[in-house]
Amino acid sequence: MCITHVGKIGRLLKYTRDELGRRIEDGEPGKELVKWLNGLPDVQEILKEQFGGRSITEQNLSEWKQTGHPEWLRHEEARLLASRLTEQSDDLNEAADGQEISDRFASVLAVELTRLATALLEKETDPEKRWQRFREAHRELSQLRRDDHRAVRTLIERERWNRKTECEEEEEEKRMKQENKERQMEMCFASTHNRTMAKAFGGGKAGEKMAELLYCIKFDLPLPDFIESDFSGKTRPAPVKPNPTKSNLIQPNPTNFSNGHPPNASSHDPAA
Repeated sequence: MCITHVGKIGRLLKYTRDELGRRIEDGEPGKELVKWLNGLPDVQEILKEQFGGRSITEQNLSEWKQTGHPEWLRHEEARLLASRLTEQSDDLNEAADGQEISDRFASVLAVELTRLATALLEKETDPEKRWQRFREAHRELSQLRRDDHRAVRTLIERERWNRKTECEEEEEEKRMKQENKERQMEMCFASTHNRTMAKAFGGGKAGEKMAELLYCIKFDLPLPDFIESDFSGKTRPAPVKPNPTKSNLIQPNPTNFSNGHPPNASSHDPAA
């Protein structure tokens, strides 16, 4: 599990932390390491941006040796192991001249099996024991031949898969070239097509703008500037305001109900 360190040294760039790890393993004194770190331009920039320009101290280095450095050591050991395995694998593949190691070893076993079986058969003079030796050798040889045939089938399937993959890649490349060619041809005739589309949309500036817009959409080009400007220039209609000339409805006076009788009609009430 990779732990994200938040201290000053943990925030440094990877190649700086790698160099620090190597110097710690070489036994370089802490004061020299702190002086070296604080003198690096990239370290100074990180300290300025994230730690207010405060320098790395020996206490920061001591804490890093207890937390970050052991983790760096484990990672470095794993990286070196993977590097050695890759190097050994490359050397073996080169020595085997591209052939599987197991196939070459099977050839050695086949030769050894033939030699031993022949030696055993030559020593046996008793027909019954000789027949038993022969059956044992035949059983082992049959198994070896089945393994050889299975290896051949695997090789044939692998070659067939490689050819199929190559054909698919070639077809995809041809298809992309053809699509690119057709796209370029359409773009060459686009001016004529745009004039026709402009007329179809009524001509004039509005028709030309619509033709340009369709051209950009068709060929996945950035939309023209007038799209944003046109939409940004539009305003929403103002909300409908009430007519101030219309008077509000007359509301009953709640104080007239305090005596338990309905209010009297006013003199200007039509019902009065």
